[in-house]
Amino acid sequence: MFGYIRIYKPQLKICEYETYRAVYCTLCRHLGKQMGIPARLLLNYDYTFMAMLMIALSGEKPCFEQGRCVVNPLKKCGNCPTNAQAFQYTSALTGIMFYYKLKDSIADSSAGRRLLWRTLQPYASHVRKKAARLYPEEDAMVSQYITRQFEAENRARESGEIIIDELCQPTADVLSAFAERLAHKESDRVILKHFGYFMGRWIYMIDALDDLDRDLKDGSFNPLALRFGLTPDDAEGKTERWEQARIFGNDSLNSSAAEAVKYFELLDLGEFKPIADNVMYLGLSDAQKNALFPPVKKRRRNSDKNQINTGVEEK
Repeated sequence: MFGYIRIYKPQLKICEYETYRAVYCTLCRHLGKQMGIPARLLLNYDYTFMAMLMIALSGEKPCFEQGRCVVNPLKKCGNCPTNAQAFQYTSALTGIMFYYKLKDSIADSSAGRRLLWRTLQPYASHVRKKAARLYPEEDAMVSQYITRQFEAENRARESGEIIIDELCQPTADVLSAFAERLAHKESDRVILKHFGYFMGRWIYMIDALDDLDRDLKDGSFNPLALRFGLTPDDAEGKTERWEQARIFGNDSLNSSAAEAVKYFELLDLGEFKPIADNVMYLGLSDAQKNALFPPVKKRRRNSDKNQINTGVEEK
């Protein structure tokens, strides 16, 4: 995944932030143990959120203890020695998704970037094999998802007909399947299936929106660029078509997030509920705002907010 599902730190209590960091640091440890020290670099917020959900839904009370950071022994960090299955599962998914995301980047990028990605391919293959031995079904699911994504994007390129729902579908389906596997109670299974589906749509669209200008410059595939017929000049001149693409992307994100929240509210997450609320109600909106208004455009941010409603109040 892409690291967009994250906390909004300014609104977290200190104890909540320390709990979140403990989950994050424990996942880092498991990545190193399962797939080697370099795999720690694959750590991101999406899998931290997934591990947290898996622990919360298991009904097993987590235990946290203080330890030292493996990367920086001078730094203290939390550790969660219980709930090992949650960390093993999310570590394996991290490795599997890294390999297939790299394949997607190689197929979809410009010549220069493609050469860079190919240098990582041997390591990605090694990590994926280790993860696939633990979870072969998940590996097969992601392989199928990438194939479907390639096919959908190729059809869009060849026909020129951009159906956003069709392009979002593979990501939505694989996230739905992953989320469903987090359930420990039968009553949660259908809820998680729908929750994962709409989160998958949101992830696909925010990645497209976040990468819009870079994809135009590099000539990489981007559904918003194709749908609105954008060129690098549109991004450079901030044309009306470029603005329409951003508005469309933002509206799609708002719709998917709203649907995901409906199902999220049906889950019993116990002591993790305040942190998960922070992610769903503030973290997603903040990620969306940053995709629309990157930090380098701070001087334009206030005027832009008057044109596009991201659902985030001015902080």
